[in-house]
Amino acid sequence: MEKEQENILMKIRSSRACLGDGYQLFSANFRVVFRRTWPVALVFAVLAAVASALPVLVSPALTLPSMLLATICVIALLWVVRHILYKYKFFLPTGPVKAAAWLRHLGPVLLVGTVCLFIVAMLTLFTALPTIIMMAANWQSEIGVLNGDPAGMPSYVFWLSIVAFLIAGFIQAYVWTSVLFPLYLSRCSIAMQERDRQKFITNI
Repeated sequence: MEKEQENILMKIRSSRACLGDGYQLFSANFRVVFRRTWPVALVFAVLAAVASALPVLVSPALTLPSMLLATICVIALLWVVRHILYKYKFFLPTGPVKAAAWLRHLGPVLLVGTVCLFIVAMLTLFTALPTIIMMAANWQSEIGVLNGDPAGMPSYVFWLSIVAFLIAGFIQAYVWTSVLFPLYLSRCSIAMQERDRQKFITNI
C-alpha cells in the first residue's frame, strides 16, 4: 500500500499537474484528513474568531494585533497539519531538498504558490462573506453610537457574530489545509528531478 502511495506521489510533474493533482488528492482524501485534523481545525476556528472579534466587538484600534494573531494562527495551523499528514502517511518523506534545488525550480514553485494563494483568497472571501457582513453591521452601529445615535443592533448580535466567526474560521482551516497538497507535490517533483540530475552527473 505504501509502495502504491509512493508511486502516486513521487513523480515529476509540471506546475499545472501539481495544482490539479494536489487539489484532487485533497478532495479524494478529505474525509480521512478531516477525521485526523478536526481538533486542530477547531482550535484554529476559536483563535480565528478571537482575531476577528478583537477589532469588531472590542475596538477598531486592535486591527493590527488582530491581523498579527490571524497570521500566526495560519502559520501554526499549516505546521501542525503538515506534521499530522506526514505522521499518518498522507505525505511520504522526500528527503532533504537543498536551497540550491529550490532556486533552480523557483519559477514553478512561485507559480504554484501564487495560484494557491489566489484560490485561498477567493475561497476565504466566499466563506467569510457572512462574517464580513456582521463586521460591517457592527462597525456601522459603533459609528452611529459615537455620533450620538442609539445603538441599532440587538443584544443577541454579539453572540451571533461570535458564531459566524467560529463557523467561518473552521471552514477556512480546511481552505488553508488544501494548499499543502499542491505544495507537497511540487516538493516531490523537485526531489525527483534532483535525484535524476544527480544520477546524470554521476554517470558522466
